[in-house]
Amino acid sequence: MSFGMRLALVINHSAGTFRRLALEPTVAAITDALRAGGHQVELVVCGRRDLAGTLSAMAQRTDIDAVIAGGGDGTILTAILAGLGDTKPLGILPLGTLNLLARDLELPLDPIEAAVSLAKGHSASIDLAEVNGLPFAIWASLGMHPWVVHRRDKLQRGGLKKWPAFALAALRAFRRYPLVRVTLSVGGELITVTTPLLVISNNAWPEQTMPLKREALDRGELVVHVAKVNSRLGLLWLAVNALFGVWRIGRLLDTYKADEVRVTSRKRRMMVSLDGEVTVLRSPLVFRLRPKALTVLMPRSEPEN
Repeated sequence: MSFGMRLALVINHSAGTFRRLALEPTVAAITDALRAGGHQVELVVCGRRDLAGTLSAMAQRTDIDAVIAGGGDGTILTAILAGLGDTKPLGILPLGTLNLLARDLELPLDPIEAAVSLAKGHSASIDLAEVNGLPFAIWASLGMHPWVVHRRDKLQRGGLKKWPAFALAALRAFRRYPLVRVTLSVGGELITVTTPLLVISNNAWPEQTMPLKREALDRGELVVHVAKVNSRLGLLWLAVNALFGVWRIGRLLDTYKADEVRVTSRKRRMMVSLDGEVTVLRSPLVFRLRPKALTVLMPRSEPEN
């Protein structure tokens, strides 16, 4: 990152990190770390309701060189939807639960250490994916995952905390066992599947334990994973294998690679999770790659001895 940049720091005070770290001293330490790197910092702390409007306004400002968004992957997706990473570089402070994109960028997961790294970092362009024109940075899913997330969010609005709400939603999904029946057009081939889970990632994940970290961020490929299991026991076995980092099992999972994927259903509207945020889109779903379309701030690599 150039010395002496004008930075906007937008913190989502609803982010999960603030359940264990005090908001004010944490935000103050983050701001101090960025200023110690020689940058001007304009700080905005807001909640979920004001986040999209605040980030959209920052994306349009000409007196700001880059915007650093503090939150989880949902906050970062909101920043991308606001136009950040296109109009100006987007920095990421990991303040969420999984912080998958921060892990991909090899940022420290401690937010203050991440701020120190960003203060000395540089900008780089990575791939962005989209479905029906709507961008996402990491992954999209159909089937059981968006069903669970949608009901988890409803349970949270009813007063449950995040992880108890997720566990209860997952148990209900396991009992209901929602399936999607779709036809995939991938690599010039038509494939009809009935599955509890279909995942499309923006570049590939290696076979490793959870949480997954992508092998590369600029290979320009979509990777489609289709669970082949047709029973609750099979899905449970796939989940257990995934927890232990052994999930590329041919009898449990089919995998395809392409730069464009079309998903067609008899249903006119389909529920989709994008980077963990659920939305409903019209069928067909057309997934495409936008090579190196997202400009992000990254930590500098340590020189090898």
